[in-house]
Amino acid sequence: MDYYMEGEEKFGMLTTMFYNSIAWRLLKKLYKFSINRLDGLSPSTIMDIGAGPGRFSLMVAKKFPGARIYCVDPSPYMVETERKLFKKNNINAVCVQGSSREVPLNEKFDLIITSLSYHHWLEKEKSLDYLSSLLNINGSIFIFEFLRESYKSPFQFMYREHSLSINDAKNIHLKNCETMIDTDKNFIAVKITRTL
Repeated sequence: MDYYMEGEEKFGMLTTMFYNSIAWRLLKKLYKFSINRLDGLSPSTIMDIGAGPGRFSLMVAKKFPGARIYCVDPSPYMVETERKLFKKNNINAVCVQGSSREVPLNEKFDLIITSLSYHHWLEKEKSLDYLSSLLNINGSIFIFEFLRESYKSPFQFMYREHSLSINDAKNIHLKNCETMIDTDKNFIAVKITRTL
């Protein structure tokens, strides 16, 4: 089944290999920023949407060793890479194809994360509405992206294309949810918590 919408960037075998072997090394500062934003939480069920090769998902699994981990990505190549990574690290995780609009799991979550995936979604509001319906009460969605305002140079176009602005983050409003924004010099985290 194809979980990509027409117009969304597709990740095949070569891009999966690039993200798994090279790109994640360049993202260590973003991952450190992101993992620190999860301090103080104690989720029992976690889903990573747009999990890519699973490198950040693995960090989250190690931070919360008692939690059940689910990785969802539209690319079959990414899903296979996730499975291999978790198996190599002796961590049980469910890795399946799906998208921000369709999660083929019968589960509610305490924590949903998405790292460098949100900017790819064509139907952001619809996707967030859907994902918030998969949260337990007081569960949260965390969106982690590059902070668009930090990348102004013409040579930083890749960061700008893979980013979220503060203004766009402020425009995220979901029914029965509270939204908080946290930034540092280069990164942005949006926390959406289901209140009802």
